[in-house]
Formats: sequence, C-alpha cells, structure tokens
Amino acid sequence: MDLKLPPETDAALAREARRAGKPKATLLQSAVEAYLEERSDARAVRAARCQGGKPIPWSRVKRRD
Repeated sequence: MDLKLPPETDAALAREARRAGKPKATLLQSAVEAYLEERSDARAVRAARCQGGKPIPWSRVKRRD
C-alpha cells in the first residue's frame, strides 16, 4: 500500500520516528490500529446506549464488536 502524505505531515512523522527510534511505517501502523480500536469502542458505546438505559459492564460492551 502506498500512502502520500502532505510534506509537512511527512516531515513531522519522520521527526517522531527518529525520536522514537522506529520506522515511520511502524508509527503509521500503530496509529491506524489505535484509530480502528477507537472506532470499535465508539460503535460498542452506541450499541450499549440502545439497551434502554440499563447499565452494562464495559467488559460486556467490548465483546459486542
């Protein structure tokens, strides 16, 4: 997969990769994984809210993905 970033974003990513001592691809992979996890959590929260207002333990909400 190829990803074209704006020059300023690419430069900031390169700086952060140097600071972290990791390849840019590793940072991008981590960022995408975090984004997908966040979206999954948001969907789980929305689904939990549809349960008629009954409190649901977070562990049960997380299993609904």
